[in-house]
Amino acid sequence: MSSRLYLRETPASQPGAPIGTATTDTDAGHVGSQRLVCMTMSKTKGAAQVERAWNYGIAGPAHCDLVALYISPALAGQTLAAGERFTHGGGWRSGLIKGGSFIYLWRPGVGWIATLFGDDPNRRTNDWGPTWEWPEQESWFVGACDSLGQDIEVRLRDRIVLEAWLNFAWEDADERNKYGLYWNGTDDSKSHGDLISDAAAYLEYSGDLILAQEASMNSANILVGARDLQVDGANVGALDGGASVTYEPTHIEHTVDQRMGVQRVDKVAERMTVTANLKEATLENLRIAWGQPASALSTAGDKTTLHVGGDDAVTEHVLVLTGKAPGTTRTRTITCHKAVAIETSAHSYTKEGATVYPVTFVLVEDASKGAGFKYMTIEDDEGQFQFA
Repeated sequence: MSSRLYLRETPASQPGAPIGTATTDTDAGHVGSQRLVCMTMSKTKGAAQVERAWNYGIAGPAHCDLVALYISPALAGQTLAAGERFTHGGGWRSGLIKGGSFIYLWRPGVGWIATLFGDDPNRRTNDWGPTWEWPEQESWFVGACDSLGQDIEVRLRDRIVLEAWLNFAWEDADERNKYGLYWNGTDDSKSHGDLISDAAAYLEYSGDLILAQEASMNSANILVGARDLQVDGANVGALDGGASVTYEPTHIEHTVDQRMGVQRVDKVAERMTVTANLKEATLENLRIAWGQPASALSTAGDKTTLHVGGDDAVTEHVLVLTGKAPGTTRTRTITCHKAVAIETSAHSYTKEGATVYPVTFVLVEDASKGAGFKYMTIEDDEGQFQFA
């Protein structure tokens, strides 16, 4: 399966992208400074053709011109195999010339790594195609480079750079003096020599070219905002500073005298906690924060009483934490099957601030559930989060 990358009009944003040629060929420079602005390649075509046109007087001495630079998206680690080849297709307007494609592997912070055609990856000259003579009309060309003579190893984040060249190897007897390169269009279906008016220029690899998975940013996935906490089905009300969920695994690394590195890692323990500051200073919230049983709280008429101390029973709770999920109208629900309030908890009555009940719950394994299901479930589902 071949892989095709289309030449696009967008200047490259990759730091250190080429701003000149990596070949040993001499660039006569007739195209102007625009040739040194490195453009991009993409798996998708453009929408409207772009033209780069320049003039070179009348017939004159033989010379080479760098026309344009293009850099690919980041590649995944892979091997470009011996026997595979690159092909450069696009639109040109020209006189009697040869087309050149210098294609090489580029590495961030390094630059040129290996030339991607022919037997010698250290070759630093162009792969020149056949001579053609076309009228001063936009025509399609296809230039197949020599096959790779050996495997080329690609590291993650390497890229491919294409330098498009023209070689005016003979004097132009017809005194044509206008030349052009065309790309970023929608049509890449023509054969070599066909007239065309919407060129989708490309670089094609005869094998499977694997691109790195680029991270994308979606602002809707950024979670900001308060959460609601329920304990045993009752909402504890306002929180101060939100709630945090912590997962703490414990590992043992095994080493042996005969080897230098770690030979195996075992997970021997795991601990999960949920921490929150309960800002509504009810006695029910204080009971929860201090880990007292439900029977310790009683109400008689208008009076509510919390009894504390002298009971070694441990109270297990079901916690449900809800809040915004990634997306615009989704809710995340965290259900903790068994939780016990632990650690020292104090509350103060101060002039400067509200009374809060800090509480830390440690999650206890639910023996009724299978491995990997014992602590909690986290669900993102449709429905916009609303405070209870």
